[in-house]
Amino acid sequence: MEHLAEDYVAALKQPVSGLRLGIPRAPFFDRLDEETSKAVEDAIAVLGRLTKSMRDMHLPGPGTFSRASLDNGEVEAFHWEWMKRSAGRYSLNQRRTLEAIHRRLNDTTSETCSTRVVDYVLANWELIRLRKTIDDAFTDFDAVVLPTMRVVPTTINDELSREEEPKPREPEVRSNCPQFNTFGIPAVSIPCGFSATGLPIGLMIAGPRFSEGRILALAQAYEKATRWHAMRPKLTPDMPVPPIKRQS
Repeated sequence: MEHLAEDYVAALKQPVSGLRLGIPRAPFFDRLDEETSKAVEDAIAVLGRLTKSMRDMHLPGPGTFSRASLDNGEVEAFHWEWMKRSAGRYSLNQRRTLEAIHRRLNDTTSETCSTRVVDYVLANWELIRLRKTIDDAFTDFDAVVLPTMRVVPTTINDELSREEEPKPREPEVRSNCPQFNTFGIPAVSIPCGFSATGLPIGLMIAGPRFSEGRILALAQAYEKATRWHAMRPKLTPDMPVPPIKRQS
């Protein structure tokens, strides 16, 4: 689609008082931890005072679109040569994931290989359709707001402990970003709070295609109304650094 170049710096000056905001609660607000939920709801309340209207809405689900069918092939194409040369730079969990993907994609037994190629093509067609129709969800809304992450970040030691567990664990949905990568629409994450331990909490603002200027203006309006973007964790040069477990 053709679209004229925009001056995003000038777009920051546009008013946001007439914007209609949507809150896509399901599934993006599912399983929020308590601190994230409170910070995001407080941020939504601030945006509600800055804009024209706000109400719950729904964004399209993946439908028949299989993100895994695309992801596996793209991950293999991007990472495998790098991992062969610098495997030590990847976390243990990521290395295991890449190796499993490599084995699956290079299994030429029976008809599985050709089936995967067909799955990739069908998934790509569905992705194109989804991106052509995503703007329909914004017919009555100018932007949506939601948590960037559903839980506060984990520490390095927590992540290392998780990777070293021998028993496979169900994958946890922590981030709301992948769906918006799938939609192919503009989105920005801005600080909206901190956990009790000083870990950051983010708010995502997204809109239909070519709404970058509007999204940036709304993000700037929120930052002018709050001070989260100016706050920093309490770090000092003499602060003791907790030891990090070494992976074997």
